[in-house]
Amino acid sequence: MFDKLSKNVGEALDFPPDVAGNGPKITITGRQEVLVENYQDIVEFTTEEIRLSTLEGELCLTGRGFILKTVLATELRIEGELDSLTFQGGSEG
Repeated sequence: MFDKLSKNVGEALDFPPDVAGNGPKITITGRQEVLVENYQDIVEFTTEEIRLSTLEGELCLTGRGFILKTVLATELRIEGELDSLTFQGGSEG
């Protein structure tokens, strides 16, 4: 119920979805840094691929030289050379 109320209030006040919802917020700085907020679990981590579970589905980052710089319960900061970012599964809005 709170999620529905939060979504409706966010829509009424014209908040962007990342502010009003619980889905992932992804900030990419160039190709060298990715900040993912509101992720659920780290599914897989290698220096060339990171897969994260989110409410929107599985987030997959591919590249080279990935290093986890910050690992918090709701925030993950990744450094390395990003080649691609994709979602797999989850619902379509």
